[in-house]
This record gives sequence, C-alpha cells and structure tokens, in this order.
Amino acid sequence: TFIATNLAYALAAEAGQRVALIDLNLQFGDAAMFVSEHHPPSNLAEVSREIHRLDASFLASAMLEVAHNFHVLAAPDDPSHATDVKPEHVEAIIRLARVHYDFVIVDVARTLDAVSLQALDLADMIFPVVQLTLPFVRDSKRLLEIFRSLEYPSNRVRLIINRYAKGGEISLQDLEHTVGQKVFQTIPNSYRAAASSVNLGVPVVKFMHSDAISKALIEM
Repeated sequence: TFIATNLAYALAAEAGQRVALIDLNLQFGDAAMFVSEHHPPSNLAEVSREIHRLDASFLASAMLEVAHNFHVLAAPDDPSHATDVKPEHVEAIIRLARVHYDFVIVDVARTLDAVSLQALDLADMIFPVVQLTLPFVRDSKRLLEIFRSLEYPSNRVRLIINRYAKGGEISLQDLEHTVGQKVFQTIPNSYRAAASSVNLGVPVVKFMHSDAISKALIEM
C-alpha cells in the first residue's frame, strides 16, 4: 500500500499525470490515510451498491481528491461490506477510470480471490512487492507460478523489492534464480522516512523529496 500510494502521488506530482488509485483491499484497506488526513466522501462498497449510477461524475464524487490530478477510491469502512463488491463492479469501475485517467493503480490484498483476479486480468502491468526474506521468496515463487498458470505474459509482471539493503543473506540474484523472474525495481530500506510519511498521512515524495525512497519512486 505504501508503494502503491506513493507511486501514484509521484506520477501525479512529478510526472504531471492524471492518476486514480483504487483500494481493493476490501477488508483492511487504508490507502487513503497514507496520502491524506481527510476522510473519503465515499468508498468502493458504496459505489458498488449503486453501480447502476456509475458514470464519470458519480465516480469523481466518490473519490478523495489528494491533488487536482490524483484521486483515491477508498476501500469499505466496514470489513463486512467487502461482500458488496463483485468482480463485475470492479471491471466496470476500472474500465471507466481508464477513460478519464492516464494511470489507474489498483492496490490489491494478499488474497487471490475473484475480485482481485478481475483487476489483475485487466492490468497492463502487475507488480508483486516482495522482500528478500525466505517467506517472501517462497510466496513470490508460488505467486508467479499462479500467474503463469493464468497465462499472464511474463512481460506484464514486474517484481519490486521493498526495504532493499545490499549485503543480506539473500541476494537479488538468489531471488531471480529461485523465482525465474528479473527484478524490475528496488525500493531502499528507509524506515524513518516511510514511518513518518505514513503517520503524518503525507506522501514521502512530498514529505522527504530527497530521501532514497522518494528517488526510487520518482525513477520508477
């Protein structure tokens, strides 16, 4: 979520793109609070319950405006409302957002269910975020095997290594050899900057523009 929200902000603020972020972590999503102190006017479950009203103005009214060119569609406030969101709702919302934004970033939960798979099916690029620890390496290998079984082309899948620091027990080369996929981007380990950004609800690219994390996101 940290990478998704801050990459979205970097695309909007640094690259001047029009960006939508959809929080598809339906039970425990909190993407909005990573980039704003304001409460979202609506959320994904409420939009789904009134999907018959879906058009550009209805979608815009439901989204939190972080900047004039960066908007967030929040996850449901109540985890019990996750069941209100169906795969066909997600497809309709993403397809509409694609028409009105340069980039649509979807933050999915760790669970692969029908809703998250619908978003992945529509994605031009998929970014698994992993760390160089054994559990993450095992999970990433399993995940990439699932993607291959779903016939997602390998050039759509881009590995991001989070909290990267050189000299660990597991190297980038070890990971690449194990999972059979090249690393696309590393995000350096800068805990203080990341924690401060999250606690303040201010994107790290805005809060600490010269930090190593900000530089990596801008490069990405």
